[in-house]
Amino acid sequence: MKIASVLSTLIALLIGVAGGYLIGQKGGDDQDAGAKKSQSGETSSSGIGSLAGASKSSSTNSKSANSSTEASGSNLTAEAKKLMRSGDVTEAMKMILNSPGSIGRMEALLDFVKELESDEVESAIDEVGKMARGGDMFMSMGLLMSRYAEIDPEKALKFVGTRDRMTRGWGTSSILRTWASKDPKAAADHLTKQMDSEGTDDWSMRRTASSVASEWAKQDTNAALAWAKGLPDEVKGDALGNIIEQITTDDPLRAAEVAMGFEGEQQERSFRTIADRWSVNEPEKALKWAEGLTVEGRVGVMEEALENWVREDPESTVAYLDKMEASERDSIMKEVVEQWARTGGDATVDAANWVASQADGEGKVDATGEVVGQWMRSDPEAASEWLGAQPVGDARDRGVASLLRDRSVREDPSTSVAWADTISDDKMRSEYVERSARSWLASDRASALEYLETSESLSADQKTKLIELPADQLQRGRGDDFRGRGRRPF
Repeated sequence: MKIASVLSTLIALLIGVAGGYLIGQKGGDDQDAGAKKSQSGETSSSGIGSLAGASKSSSTNSKSANSSTEASGSNLTAEAKKLMRSGDVTEAMKMILNSPGSIGRMEALLDFVKELESDEVESAIDEVGKMARGGDMFMSMGLLMSRYAEIDPEKALKFVGTRDRMTRGWGTSSILRTWASKDPKAAADHLTKQMDSEGTDDWSMRRTASSVASEWAKQDTNAALAWAKGLPDEVKGDALGNIIEQITTDDPLRAAEVAMGFEGEQQERSFRTIADRWSVNEPEKALKWAEGLTVEGRVGVMEEALENWVREDPESTVAYLDKMEASERDSIMKEVVEQWARTGGDATVDAANWVASQADGEGKVDATGEVVGQWMRSDPEAASEWLGAQPVGDARDRGVASLLRDRSVREDPSTSVAWADTISDDKMRSEYVERSARSWLASDRASALEYLETSESLSADQKTKLIELPADQLQRGRGDDFRGRGRRPF
């Protein structure tokens, strides 16, 4: 594999890990992050603006930008190292991160980081911590943490332990993963001691345990399994799941054998992981294995394989679905149709028509809502026309409900009310008409009042309450869980 490909994969992984950490910390850190972004006035996609602590004079910024443009390859790295060793960490990082070309920037950053000593890594980490959260920050922080772990993982862990919550959480995970890639037992022993002293009720702890398990499984799956099985319940599941995924990559049948030794939810999760990963390359083999299972949750395991198969060969997948027991097909139809419709184009039309051909039942109802929701994202006019032609009933009602969640339908209240009026279920129709009428009263009160005078979908009491609502409450009734574009069914 060429270096550019390796680097692209590495950076994608680093950003994924960092993004996952931020999701886990969202509740506690959102206001903090917002304040930092507001104060700095910067975004992660900017070049010079991506360093919050780099606000020197405009002439200095211009000089750095020119230097970054002129320097290239080893010259760029050499110049950045000179700045770093002269004590100007800010300008050193700016020179690297402002260099043109994303691949060239990654290569320059890697060349720069891989020769830093521990004290230089610490200075660079502190500087990167001032950056706005985004791709440059995650890429830089990930490489710096990995470099520190290669120099002295225990010292690196002590250092990040004194930093802010984000740096501590995601830094610990990065360092231990890098350590585990070289000495998984030592990294696992350290993590076990940390869990004993700090507990396991922490998202980053679960993430770290699963990362260490993944690295260990690449080298010695038996040892990794033995360690993961002894972990506290709060972190065991993710660690075992990652090991199963790693084994499946090499030998799915062995992964299945290992998973048979698990119990309850852990076993079902593992079986689903195996079916999902295996079916990416060999969907029919994965499906045949899944259908032979005798455990609870067998149909859910089959679903994982069918979801991948339908994207590659919808005709064969549909033929298989048509032979399934109706109750089993109903339980997975929605998820399989979702993947089919996501393909777009003719596949979405085919998925919709197949759903329409199914016998009435819960599966058809759920799948109709799903296919309309997917279709509205790509071709709302076609989706609306198809839905308008469907027979009255629960399936069509669910499709209308999906259409009404579409943003542009919500933004056209008269169209929204017209669609809501076609719902056959009285309670459901009343709910959606009332919601749409709120928006209509807020945007065009005269037309909405004219509609309410003759509407048979709302009771007199509902109409009175709507008409008497103050403007601020009408606006409050307009939810944001909508998307796309729609049209009247007539």
